[in-house]
Amino acid sequence: MIQISEPLRKISPFLVAFPIASFLALVLLFTDNVPWMDDLESFVGFLVNYTEADTFSEKFHWLLAPNNEHRILFAKLTTLVFYNLTGMLNFRWLILLAFCCLLGILLVFYRVFRTLRLPLLAFLPIALILLQPQHRLTSFWAITALQHLAVGMMILWALYWLAFPERSNPFSIRFIGALFFQILASFSMSTGLFGWVAGAGVLLVQWRLEGRHYLVRLAVWITIAVVVIILYFHDFTSLQGNESSLSFFLQHPHLVFFGFFTFLGGLFDFFPRTDILIRSLLPTLGGMLLIGLLFRLFKTTLLPSLWQPDQKPAEAEHRHRRYFFVGVYGFLLVNAVVVAILRPRFGYSVMLVSNYMLYPALFVSVLYLNRLSELRSPEHRKRWMVGGLVLGWVVWGVMYFNHLPFLGAQTLMRKTSAFNQKHNDLGFGAMIGSPYAAASEKWMHTAVEKGFYTYPKNTFYAPYESTLLKPAPPADSALHLLVEESAGEIRVVTQNWPLPAGITEACIVVKSDRHTYLFPAENLFFPLQYYLRRRMPNVSAQVFKSFLHPGSYQLGILIVSGAGADIRFSNQFINVR
Repeated sequence: MIQISEPLRKISPFLVAFPIASFLALVLLFTDNVPWMDDLESFVGFLVNYTEADTFSEKFHWLLAPNNEHRILFAKLTTLVFYNLTGMLNFRWLILLAFCCLLGILLVFYRVFRTLRLPLLAFLPIALILLQPQHRLTSFWAITALQHLAVGMMILWALYWLAFPERSNPFSIRFIGALFFQILASFSMSTGLFGWVAGAGVLLVQWRLEGRHYLVRLAVWITIAVVVIILYFHDFTSLQGNESSLSFFLQHPHLVFFGFFTFLGGLFDFFPRTDILIRSLLPTLGGMLLIGLLFRLFKTTLLPSLWQPDQKPAEAEHRHRRYFFVGVYGFLLVNAVVVAILRPRFGYSVMLVSNYMLYPALFVSVLYLNRLSELRSPEHRKRWMVGGLVLGWVVWGVMYFNHLPFLGAQTLMRKTSAFNQKHNDLGFGAMIGSPYAAASEKWMHTAVEKGFYTYPKNTFYAPYESTLLKPAPPADSALHLLVEESAGEIRVVTQNWPLPAGITEACIVVKSDRHTYLFPAENLFFPLQYYLRRRMPNVSAQVFKSFLHPGSYQLGILIVSGAGADIRFSNQFINVR
């Protein structure tokens, strides 16, 4: 038993609650009822199609119809539950529910931790590592949140129930619950299919160590897995070019090899704004170190106990933990291999994209817990706990510092996109003239007309929205903008313009006779400016041509600070064809 001081023991619940409360505060501060990109098809388009369907078979079709390369059953069921309860589609509520899934992941780790009978302080590193904003695109974007977080939670709980050593009934409540969660996870994201491999590994080990009665479970598990996988890919039309990944692997095997380690070591992505070569060094070395630690754990404890029944621990709780760890490792390693093979062709930086950063956090968490479980000496356990606390606080602090500005930028981008979609039928990531743009326009109009979606009214531009839509006032000759045009975008920067202190929101206004667009300022969210609120030398923004209807546009600025709002237009124009 680890000995800690009584004052530290008393404040341990508050220390564990601190990262939970902090993350909840982020969710409340940085989410709004605004869809983005895949949210349109996955939620708005789905609800439009579902409510317009006349028969049960049509409705069932829309529930299981794939979106891009995934089926998203859990996300759609969640949408329907909220819609039937409130009559509304609210993306903030969806993200809050996904936060509950993150807490569900934390809870399953706590259930395993509790069997160690260690002081609660030893659980704090897991809370710090999991509840930090590095995986912001998984936690603050509705579609990814209801895929990665929900599927991760369901698979971990399925493995936890599956790992219980049970000698009597092969079809216990836990086994049925594991099957249910695994089937739901499978139809909620393609990553959920990896849970079948992980679960089969758990059952295979249990068959080896616990007895032949587990062979029945294994046979049932594999049979259902085959049926589910066939059904998942039935009539599947979109693989997003994944079939070309094998040729990429043969041409660039070194990228796939290093990508595996970079992905698993993503928790050590401490410099996300640097060039990818420099940025990926620490995660790659960290991934190699973690795999080395896992290899040592398997060599010294897990592998001998898993394949030599006379060395298995007599304690049922210890066996349960080991089976669970094997399952989680299987899920995470299969995921890492698949991502390393399929994704580098999009650019090596995808190995560290925020959408995937939940999995490195899970990997480090389970390694920490596994090592605590295998250590027997109180002194060794205490040193491991102290190391975990140091790592947890470093990761937590670095990720909050690095990613709070990104969260602010995401929020401003979504709000300006809502303005653009509302007034131009083009703003949520679709390109002008594309089929997706036409579909988005139809979905949003239908959603607003049917009353189950309303554009947010508490945006920074809401008090000035009518002013922005009116004809532009006379140009301010003192406002000069540097305009740099390339093939796909136009970079606009204010020059020699005295900006006020304490700017909270800023954007470039692009206005024609028929259309008004807002493009968010990017330099407002550079770390020094974001944290120190220094007086900005200029405002800069990227204006994407693919988001604009053809026409001639006058350029202006909208700046909101503590002193109020300032809307001005220059005498400069851009032409979009």
